[in-house]
Amino acid sequence: MSYNCKIYHTIGQGHQGQGETGGETGENTSMTLHNKDYKCLKDISEDLGLTYQQVADLSSRKDKKKYQQFKYFPKIEITRVKKEPLTKDK
Repeated sequence: MSYNCKIYHTIGQGHQGQGETGGETGENTSMTLHNKDYKCLKDISEDLGLTYQQVADLSSRKDKKKYQQFKYFPKIEITRVKKEPLTKDK
């Protein structure tokens, strides 16, 4: 089993008073900062400089992350990638 880690930030979330950024129009633009596949959660933690527990928390509790309520916090998604069956053609 492997994991994909994607870190991105949504720009222009329609907040009032953002003026020139396009926030008042309600437009959403996403900027991807990191998008990489890993063999295990430990590899993600080492690459990002986070503890294993932080990475495990990010991968398991999708909707219960209070720290993502900050205005400028990037969104971090860690998803399991199912292993495809190996073919014996080679």
